[in-house]
Amino acid sequence: MELKEAAKPRLPPGFRFRPTDEELIVHYLRRRALASPLPPAVDIPDVRILSHDPSDLLPPGFSEQERYFFTCKEAKYVKGRRANRATGAGYWKATGKEKPVAVAIPAAARGGQGQGQAVLVGMKRSLVFYRGKPPTGSKTDWVMHEYRLAGAGLAPCRRAAAQDGDADAAVSRPAEGWVLCRVFRKKKGSAPSAAASPVEDRSDGEETGESESAGAGGPGFIDFFARADAAGRRRRAASPVVSSSCLTDASPERQQGREQETTSRGA
Repeated sequence: MELKEAAKPRLPPGFRFRPTDEELIVHYLRRRALASPLPPAVDIPDVRILSHDPSDLLPPGFSEQERYFFTCKEAKYVKGRRANRATGAGYWKATGKEKPVAVAIPAAARGGQGQGQAVLVGMKRSLVFYRGKPPTGSKTDWVMHEYRLAGAGLAPCRRAAAQDGDADAAVSRPAEGWVLCRVFRKKKGSAPSAAASPVEDRSDGEETGESESAGAGGPGFIDFFARADAAGRRRRAASPVVSSSCLTDASPERQQGREQETTSRGA
């Protein structure tokens, strides 16, 4: 199957297909599971994801940065429930646990009694593509969000029977095997320069005196010898008791000696 942009009615210029998780499940995945038609301007093809490389699903030069597909879940084993994630060139690996997708129903829609309630309609799982064979595959930038129906999303739908003008409602149940996939390539964020920021933070936080004396023009000069002399002066000024005590103890002896010399001279 060739993945090309279908010749369907497109959205007007300036509009982009950016649905929320709730809208994807309620208005698109549930419609596909019920075999109901989608809006004509929305192109979500049926594709077997495991038969294609991510670069084929979203080739270079594609008009959008992401693409949506419908596909059916495949079991890895005949009698097992584990999903098959292997492709021809690699495999999709799930990251984390499934996240519930709920729709908020206001109290007015339920007869105006009580408060609004969140109703579960589906589940969302994130997967990353690895090239090679598990568990030694190399991680890539390709990411896929997989949506499936759950809770109220699997509730039967009543339809009016079209045969013989019968107005009785016919019950239709959504097929559980359908999932909706959102495929895109994760952008690599530009990391900030780690060489300049620590130096700037350290100079601003520690050497405030030098930065103020140097002015706002350029980097300040740190005189370590002047700093050592200042530290020595602070140590000498902090211990005046030792020197004063020595002078105080010696002064009476000197005075007594002078008195003895004066008495001997007078005699």
